Amino acid sequence: MEPGQTTSPAGFGAEQFPLLPLLPLPRQTNTALRHSQAPAEPAVAPLAGEASEETGTVLCDGAVRMRSLKRSPERGGRIGDGCSIGYRTQEGDPLEEAELGSERLPWALEVVAKRMQVGDVAEVVATGEHALADEETVADVEGLERRWRFEVATVAAGTCLDKFRLSVDERIAAADRLRERGNQMLKQGRLLRAGDYYERGSSFMDVIEAEDMGMPGGKKDAKAVANNRRIRECQKPILLNWALVLMRRKRWSEAERKCAEVILDIDSSCVKALFRRGQCQIQLGSLEDAKKDLQKARDLDASIADDVEKELVKLKRQQKALDQQDRGWAQKALKKGLADERSKPKQPTAQDEDDIDCKVKDSSKTRLMPETSAGTAGPVSHKEVLAAQEKAAAEAGVDDITYARQREAIYNQLLMGGRPE
Repeated sequence: MEPGQTTSPAGFGAEQFPLLPLLPLPRQTNTALRHSQAPAEPAVAPLAGEASEETGTVLCDGAVRMRSLKRSPERGGRIGDGCSIGYRTQEGDPLEEAELGSERLPWALEVVAKRMQVGDVAEVVATGEHALADEETVADVEGLERRWRFEVATVAAGTCLDKFRLSVDERIAAADRLRERGNQMLKQGRLLRAGDYYERGSSFMDVIEAEDMGMPGGKKDAKAVANNRRIRECQKPILLNWALVLMRRKRWSEAERKCAEVILDIDSSCVKALFRRGQCQIQLGSLEDAKKDLQKARDLDASIADDVEKELVKLKRQQKALDQQDRGWAQKALKKGLADERSKPKQPTAQDEDDIDCKVKDSSKTRLMPETSAGTAGPVSHKEVLAAQEKAAAEAGVDDITYARQREAIYNQLLMGGRPE
């Protein structure tokens, strides 16, 4: 091919498809060029329980606030539990080292570090328990607030704990460590931090092995069955302690669910789970279910009979309060005419007053008509009979069923022209 000559599709000459000259692209201004070449800063999407604001990100139900000051241009993997990081809390300070989840690092910095990369800098403000490291103690935790200029400078490679890559023994060991740390925080009254450790410890236990080998007869893998049994036994005290923390925080629904996990998935005869679920159900108003759980716990362990009896007293007190509310509602409903037409009083006629003589026995606790001095009852109207019955029922403290039956008897007797017995 001669210099400058071009090729063309087979069967066609170059003269049929002439090449067009290349046109120069419009020149970009310096400002446009800078914008087009600048790498876009990746946005950090808020996780569950978080909210983004113009000034930064709000974490942990408002206990931690984070505002990015500098983003590293190179983005890597997230930092997780077990990672050993080098960090600064003030500009120009020497590097410090700590493991995520260790006693040295304040809880807020641990939360924020999991959202950062090496080279990132953020302003962090924390209040309450989130402002403390585990090894720190202060008198007034609720009023505590701290601020840091937090920089992640280094991360040791291969130190992050990944539950999907850990063996069963390693996951159980990690969960036990977190449970023990949670127990320490619980003893110090730091309920939020204790619950955090129990939650993280439980997360290591939610990966189980397949037991069914897919063979005729339903044969199971003995090793997987044994490993899963160990996992459940490790998770049992974690869930129980987590439920206790939630109960102390008055998070009754969540605590009830943790107890139910133990009963349904691990041990249906666990006395602690039954007793604590019964306590939660009392607070939630599920009194029949609470009574069953408490009585079953007492049957399994007679040593807690006194504790069960105290809870049953609370249950009866709450049941009585609910009955009073229901009774008031029933009376109000009857007054508003939710019953049939017979509940509406009518103006009595002379014939009605002559024919109807409503009276109850002298021995009855709820007398509908007072006797005259001569020992006989005078004529009364329909309205007076109903008013007398309502007053007597209130004084006697009868239950809703008895109240309704008394009123029904009055209606029937008045319609038949007789007197109630």
